[in-house]
Amino acid sequence: MARWLLLCGCLLTTSGYAEHIDMLQDPTWPLEGIPAHEKKSKQGQVGLPTLQSIIQGNGAALAVLNGQHYRLGQQVDGYKLVAIGSDSVALEKAGKRHHVTLFASKIKV
Repeated sequence: MARWLLLCGCLLTTSGYAEHIDMLQDPTWPLEGIPAHEKKSKQGQVGLPTLQSIIQGNGAALAVLNGQHYRLGQQVDGYKLVAIGSDSVALEKAGKRHHVTLFASKIKV
């Protein structure tokens, strides 16, 4: 009887632990649970490329926009990449400068 109670206690404890683990999300996975109407960022609505990643290291910095990597001075969908920061890039087109930030669609203002 004591073994049965011990086994039940262990099962109840581990089931609560498993529920807690399910709530944790890997920070490298894309955000989930965003309504479909909010999935398009303001950047996508005005035609700006979507910034997905910035890679900085010993060499020249790279920006991943719309699934492709670019260096300073390269053209991205008609925009010239003029600056790469730690969390944003600057694009220029027709004399106007546009700043695109990482996860801009996920930031609530």
